[in-house]
Amino acid sequence: MEKSLSIGFSQVTKSKEVRSFLKSAQNASDQQIQSLSKILKGDNLPVPMSWESEVTISQDSPFSDKLMLYHIGFLLQSSQSYHGAGLASAMRIDLVTVYEKIILKNLMITKEWFNLMTKNKWLEQPPLAPDRKRIAKDK
Repeated sequence: MEKSLSIGFSQVTKSKEVRSFLKSAQNASDQQIQSLSKILKGDNLPVPMSWESEVTISQDSPFSDKLMLYHIGFLLQSSQSYHGAGLASAMRIDLVTVYEKIILKNLMITKEWFNLMTKNKWLEQPPLAPDRKRIAKDK
């Protein structure tokens, strides 16, 4: 789903930076799909059908760039959880290796996402823990 949305969103975004990020997210998703498909094919299992054919050719954006990036960010975070669960429960070394590569690549893409979101002031600073050392010095 992330790949299909990245394709569709990259067609309609107004920002070149957002389009570039979406294309890199699309490439990362495609690499993940290829890695996992190779394992399924190797075990004579069916590979699920992709959704890229469902993406229209529209270039009119129904959403803001901010909303589209929030959605992609949510999918990135969700996939990290799923891949982490897969890594923790994998009993095959080939799956462990693939999951580790996917998680690392997702972390790099998520860092790009975070940088883009903060640069455009679309993401607020998360709550921080109190600085106990500074507080202790003030008394």
